[in-house]
Amino acid sequence: TRFFTHTNLHACLQRLSPPSSSTTSRTIILSAGEIDCREGIGGSLLQGYYHNCSDAIERTVIEYLNALTDLAEEYRMQILVMPVAPHAYRSEKNGKSVGRAKRRETMCLWNEVLRRELLSGSGGSSTQYDRIFLLDYEKKLQHADKNSPVGYVLHPSYNADYTHVNSAILPLVEDAILNCGCD
Repeated sequence: TRFFTHTNLHACLQRLSPPSSSTTSRTIILSAGEIDCREGIGGSLLQGYYHNCSDAIERTVIEYLNALTDLAEEYRMQILVMPVAPHAYRSEKNGKSVGRAKRRETMCLWNEVLRRELLSGSGGSSTQYDRIFLLDYEKKLQHADKNSPVGYVLHPSYNADYTHVNSAILPLVEDAILNCGCD
């Protein structure tokens, strides 16, 4: 592809110093999927390509993981994958609540497929994606909300701007790194 982020990712990965003889690989943390869940999956793009939104998410996540596997092999590294954080609570007054509800459902399905694919093997990792590890902290970000179609929103203590998480997430990420099974 000629898409900028693809080209830029390869340019950045090429700048990493090669692994030393004492290490078999390098490690990167990758955050992706938020834009897909927020804007890219669903709508008119589903027409003729997928049976439903769940099918679209499933295929997108699997293709994402296959692409990460190729990157991990090409650059001799392991990739730690961040889940998509839940969206924060927002009032239903401004007329955007239907779109937010759909995005919450998409995010939930995205993370469920990631979890299923990456934690399906014994010891918490999939043999198919042996260089890809899920940083499985997303459930700790959840705050119960009976009005949300998935039953939760982003916990207020992690909310930066109603779309992104703040730095309070770092201890959760650190704990997930220590427990994900990577080198």
